[in-house]
Amino acid sequence: ALSLRVVMAFFTSLLATPRKASGKTLLERLGGATQLDDRRDALASFKELSAEEPLRLIVEGGIGLLVRLAGDEDAQLARDALETLSNLCDVGVPAEVPEDRPNANRVAGEHNCDMLLSDAELLPAALAPLERSDFYVRFHGLALLRQLLATRADKTHEALLHAPAAAGRVLALLEDERDIVRNEALHLMRDVVPTAPPELANILAFQGGFESLLTIAEGIVREEGSETADAGAGAVFADTFDALGALLARHVANRRLFVEGGALGRVLSLLALPPSHTSGQAARIRLACRTLWQLLRPPAGAAGGEAGGEGGGEGGGEGGGRFD
Repeated sequence: ALSLRVVMAFFTSLLATPRKASGKTLLERLGGATQLDDRRDALASFKELSAEEPLRLIVEGGIGLLVRLAGDEDAQLARDALETLSNLCDVGVPAEVPEDRPNANRVAGEHNCDMLLSDAELLPAALAPLERSDFYVRFHGLALLRQLLATRADKTHEALLHAPAAAGRVLALLEDERDIVRNEALHLMRDVVPTAPPELANILAFQGGFESLLTIAEGIVREEGSETADAGAGAVFADTFDALGALLARHVANRRLFVEGGALGRVLSLLALPPSHTSGQAARIRLACRTLWQLLRPPAGAAGGEAGGEGGGEGGGEGGGRFD
């Protein structure tokens, strides 16, 4: 009799424990829901599932549906859609995978990145919500872009080249007053530009890259020594000049814009160093001088008209580092 009660209790517990819905079921619920609360619930459940299981989605009814939800006027839907896309494109999520499929997360992440980048309209649409001021929308949107760049850099560069407005939205986040958002955008600039195609670096420079980066640097200098100064300002200043250097390293057109557009004068203004100065202030001067020295050297690793200018080679024209 005791064993019968144990068996009955076991089956009762099974019936009382709700089964987690499958990804397909949740996506069908999400696509068919007409009430906001239903859509929120379905997306929240799918977001949770995306962090726990390696899921591979197709575009129609999957990746495409999530991208559309990222642009929804409801902030919660937009946040959850972008976080879910970031999970899906992260080759390290979930952290734990089945023993018989040790690479399941990487395979799924690479597949989902390919799906998102398979349609030229999807990435610009996914990044369009960055125009909103919502912190989590911006944070998860940047996280998604970082995952795409880490896994499919060349395809992501190509997509951004064909959607310069999307690149401009990321650049605009350098002006966000919230340090977390601004610094994440800055880290993307610092990490992406050195390996990006020259055309993408040109887009970033001519859409205000120098202006935004130098505004950050000048703000750090103004607050130096004040009560509002950020303890991590030195690292942010270094990241700013690393990004500046990357925009200048291989690009004659960017160098010309830097000199003729007023950025050079702004860097020179940062060279003022009081007789009694800190090691942090001295490091700041060294970074600024490194950028100025870069202008005197031929563009590194560039070739053809972009590197050599009209004169070509190291000895002539802009390719020789001359800015007459």
